[in-house]
Amino acid sequence: MSAIILSGGKLFNSLQWKIIFVFLMLILFSLQLISVYLVQSLEQYYLNNYKEGLENQARLLSVFMQPTLGEGQGWAEDTVRLAREFRDLYTMEIIILDSYAQIVGTSGSQALIGRRLIRDEITRALAGHMSDVIRFDPVGQERRYYLAYPVTSEQSTIGVIYLSGSLQAVDHTLNEVKTILLTGVLLALLICFFLGVILTRTITSPIKEVTDQANYMAGGDFSVKIKVQTADEIGQLGHTFNYLAEQLSQTIDEMSSEKSKVEAIINNMTDGIIALDGKGYVIQINPSARNLIRIMDLKVPTMGRSGFHLLRNLIGQGAVRHYLHDQEPYMAEIAGPADSYTVEIKIAPFKIEKGKLNGTLIVIHDVTRERDLARMQEEFVADVSHELRTPLSTIKSYVETLLDGAAEDPQVRNRFLKVLSAETDRMVAMVKDLLTLSQMDAGRIYWQKTLINLKDLAQEAVDNLKLKQGVIHPKISIATDFADCPVLVDRDKVMHVFSNLLINAIKYTGTGGSIDISATADTESVKVCIADTGSGIPEKELPRIFERFYRVEKTRSRDFGGTGLGLSIVRKVVEGHGGRIWIESDPGRGTRVYFTLPGPVEGAVTI
Repeated sequence: MSAIILSGGKLFNSLQWKIIFVFLMLILFSLQLISVYLVQSLEQYYLNNYKEGLENQARLLSVFMQPTLGEGQGWAEDTVRLAREFRDLYTMEIIILDSYAQIVGTSGSQALIGRRLIRDEITRALAGHMSDVIRFDPVGQERRYYLAYPVTSEQSTIGVIYLSGSLQAVDHTLNEVKTILLTGVLLALLICFFLGVILTRTITSPIKEVTDQANYMAGGDFSVKIKVQTADEIGQLGHTFNYLAEQLSQTIDEMSSEKSKVEAIINNMTDGIIALDGKGYVIQINPSARNLIRIMDLKVPTMGRSGFHLLRNLIGQGAVRHYLHDQEPYMAEIAGPADSYTVEIKIAPFKIEKGKLNGTLIVIHDVTRERDLARMQEEFVADVSHELRTPLSTIKSYVETLLDGAAEDPQVRNRFLKVLSAETDRMVAMVKDLLTLSQMDAGRIYWQKTLINLKDLAQEAVDNLKLKQGVIHPKISIATDFADCPVLVDRDKVMHVFSNLLINAIKYTGTGGSIDISATADTESVKVCIADTGSGIPEKELPRIFERFYRVEKTRSRDFGGTGLGLSIVRKVVEGHGGRIWIESDPGRGTRVYFTLPGPVEGAVTI
């Protein structure tokens, strides 16, 4: 039956029709079993009644025939007449046989008298046992019932009463019963079909709702709820499924939120993150990793493609083979040509189950700035030590000389004391500059901003230099179109910017050179330019020009004096005002220093 259901085509893909089909098959099987049992019982009942009637007639007839057959008489008129009377009365065929199975009387054709009739039932009757059989008569196209009844006398068989009757009436009755049963079965199946449709619909409708909701859930819609109309198992299933949908919706929302957070964290991390699955295919790569890989001049792996070629390019084939064999975290540091970049590569396996590598996490950390800072710190310490050692050595040697007797000579003493004073002033200036930078780095500097006229401040810086240094060989000029506008700045600190930049320009500009100061303003800022015609700065030195203690020509710079911290302080002051500073230079042709300040302030009056 299950094979029939499974092979029933699209119709039986529905649970409702499967239940109806099985239900109808059970009803049909039950009704068929009942019908067969009933028909067989009725047939047996009618046959038993028919047999009992024939037995009674045979028994009655044997009483009449016993004297004739007992006397050994053969055929007689009385025998034929009696047989015909019984035939007409009971509608049966009668044959009377003697002990030798010879026909001595019949209700049919008289030509049979004197012939022997040998049949199995007659043979058994001659042996003293009543026997019956049902045969199909091809002439009359009907079933007939044959009964061989022994006629006995003094415990010996003296003849046989052989009766036969048509079962057409019995068969007709049974056929009518079968027709009635068949009609009843069909009517019952039809009623059961409609009842099955109604019954199964009450079962399959909630299941269909559950299926529909499952489809909605598969599409991400958890808002649809099952309407529970019963309190049975189907109703409990609906309640459970609604609860499942609600919990699943909350879980998915939480997972989506956590996934969004993780993705946001990964995508906004400064470290490069690359995740590979167990087969080595890329399943996650963040923007930082893409940028770092491009900086290292490597090919960026695409999602869903193998990432082991990137590992081989980063750490080498041998290291990759060692990692895959040991499945232990691995770390390496890679430096680019001429220290253009330095990155740390950390490789870690994850989800190791039963010795199987289910994924790899690659973290690329850019440590270029850290290494540069470490190098700069080392250089800073070395420069500070060197800068302090020189004046201290000079002071120590001059003091020792004075103590050894040079102090007795007034000229030598005065000259040595002037040198000691200059070196001391130099160290004091260096310490002041270092303290200023330290305060700016820590954010502890106080900004006293006021509205000033930038052009007047530039002119004041030039005048102060002339008064302090006397005759200035390079010609300093302020552009006539200098932006004459008020700006909100710390006057003393911006004065320091002008002074420092002008002093540097004077140092490296020959006697026939010139220094031009200009400024342009827009709605957001004022850009100042100090251009000289000096020796210029090599292009490779420009990125480091604002580093502390950095000098382009260390020997020559030291001859000119200074601490090597001026430009660092200038940059801090400009950036502290929200501006920026940069240098453009052509070696042998001059240098242009640009810096910006916020402003101008419209409608303001300077103090």
